[in-house]
Amino acid sequence: MKLSILTSCYHGEKYLDGFFKNVTEQTIFENLEVVFIHNEPTQQETMIVNQFEECYPEQIQVYCVEPVEPLAVSWNRAIELAKGDYVAIWNVDDRRLNHSLEEQVDTLDENPTCVMTYGDYFDVPDQNSTDGYFWKTPKFSKKGFIRTFPQGGAFLVWRKSLAEQIGYFDEQLLVVADYDYSIRVALNDLTMCRVPSLLGYFTDSGQGLSTRNNSYHTNIEKTVILQRYGVFDKVRDEYLSKATEYRVGHIKNFGEWRSMETLVPNYQQFIRRRAYLWKVGTLRNWLRALLTKVGLLEYLYGVQERYIKRDI
Repeated sequence: MKLSILTSCYHGEKYLDGFFKNVTEQTIFENLEVVFIHNEPTQQETMIVNQFEECYPEQIQVYCVEPVEPLAVSWNRAIELAKGDYVAIWNVDDRRLNHSLEEQVDTLDENPTCVMTYGDYFDVPDQNSTDGYFWKTPKFSKKGFIRTFPQGGAFLVWRKSLAEQIGYFDEQLLVVADYDYSIRVALNDLTMCRVPSLLGYFTDSGQGLSTRNNSYHTNIEKTVILQRYGVFDKVRDEYLSKATEYRVGHIKNFGEWRSMETLVPNYQQFIRRRAYLWKVGTLRNWLRALLTKVGLLEYLYGVQERYIKRDI
């Protein structure tokens, strides 16, 4: 088996038919499997999954979970179950172009030093839409990727063996575990490769974990990550108190705690060298407060989202 798709589903009935159809349309379909972690499945969802399993029994593993578990826990479970050399995140409401997985797998085959691939995509309002923001992802650079998450998490493909080097997803994080994982890749001096073609359509309907209610919880978890990796100049004061509820210097894998020192080379030295950025962050927080007071902050955020399309 070449590739294992990691899919966690909870209340995804309206997307499942389209998801499975899209899977069968992949040019690499005969060499992939779906590791389907089904959280509290409904009767209708179970019927749809069973129909796919009856048609393609060798290309799906179904693991039912009750009660609902965090997304990072499901992803870690799926990685352990995966039979493929490579693994890919695929949310049931997102759509991939038919060639996308094969291109990413070929990129990993042709570049043995590359551990993860990504590419361009559209951010769309619903599963059937092709009209939305076009996210032009940048070429990989360690300097840029240890501070931001410009490639997003929806269309990542990576080597399953990567977990042996940098650990699994942090199960503390309910929303942005993929963001954390990406930075960990970069800090370990590993390489990501950009596929120079459109990969698919990320559904941002405002109902996902990371998009619902402009996601106050997302900002708390981002604050944890910014502190964990020394991006202190981006830390926002209003989320610091809630972020203390997390173990910043540790990740949680399969219920066990792992120190960052065991996952990132020279971790403590790296953090100490970046301590000066707290002062830059103080200035940024003051400026943000001033822009809020004069009513310009939301406008500037809108410009950033539309034209820059990444956190700066």
